[in-house]
Amino acid sequence: MKLIQASHVSEERLEQFLENNHQIDIKSLLETGYVVEYDEKIIGCFELASIDNGAYWLKQLYIIRTEAVKLPVLLEFILVFAKQREAKVIYAHSEQPVTDLLLESLSFSLRPEKSLQFTDVTNRKGHWWSYEVC
Repeated sequence: MKLIQASHVSEERLEQFLENNHQIDIKSLLETGYVVEYDEKIIGCFELASIDNGAYWLKQLYIIRTEAVKLPVLLEFILVFAKQREAKVIYAHSEQPVTDLLLESLSFSLRPEKSLQFTDVTNRKGHWWSYEVC
């Protein structure tokens, strides 16, 4: 698995990947996102946006259905990646019970929405999680 900054991927390859993945915010992905390449093929993407001093928000996370089994490995890659960037905490939002289980299994902690201090977090359905990077 290889992580590549989305802005460094050719427009053609990115468009080909996004062709069947319309829910991805391309503008935001190009600003702070990465694509996940496996066997020379883009299989997913994520956006790890800096909130403030050492805090990051895992805003988008997507992997194609046929590669979904690699999602736990991808999340572990993202945690290592964030640690290399000297992240102190990573926030993630989940709207799916299976994602909640995955985040919990990777030692993310459930967070009350009221405890979050950054914009764009209120009035979202689902759960907020945090991971303290050691």
